[in-house]
Amino acid sequence: MIDLRSDTITLPTAEMREAMAQAPVGDDVYGEDPTVNALEERVAEIIGKDAAIYMSSGTMTNQVAVRTHTEPGDEILIDKNAHIYFYEAGGTAALSGVICSLISGERGVFGAKEMEAVISEKEPHTTIMRPVDLHLPRTKLVCLENTTNRGGG
Repeated sequence: MIDLRSDTITLPTAEMREAMAQAPVGDDVYGEDPTVNALEERVAEIIGKDAAIYMSSGTMTNQVAVRTHTEPGDEILIDKNAHIYFYEAGGTAALSGVICSLISGERGVFGAKEMEAVISEKEPHTTIMRPVDLHLPRTKLVCLENTTNRGGG
């Protein structure tokens, strides 16, 4: 049986360990790790960007993305079972100061109607974008997870 619960339960093979032991290394922060440099260059090329950055975990990547696209007091829309909400130790609140409005999707999948229902629930008679009002959080980001841990992978 292949266990697909999470990428955190996998173990490297002997060949993988040997390759890691033989790989040239350097300090990636100073741009001195040839493997990381090659990976970042290749990813940037694939996605058509000037540069890319390697992040050591999905959790780190999620938190950087939220912080990049929001300001404290903003709102993000996410599925009620999303990893970013359920398994990241309140990072969105602690690191970005945002509130999470939860959507009841189907195994993590939701659409515009579900998003509108969540926003309208708080502020009647609005469309998906709330009016500009300093009393209301601004919906700045929709976070989607593909595939969802709690939705069965």
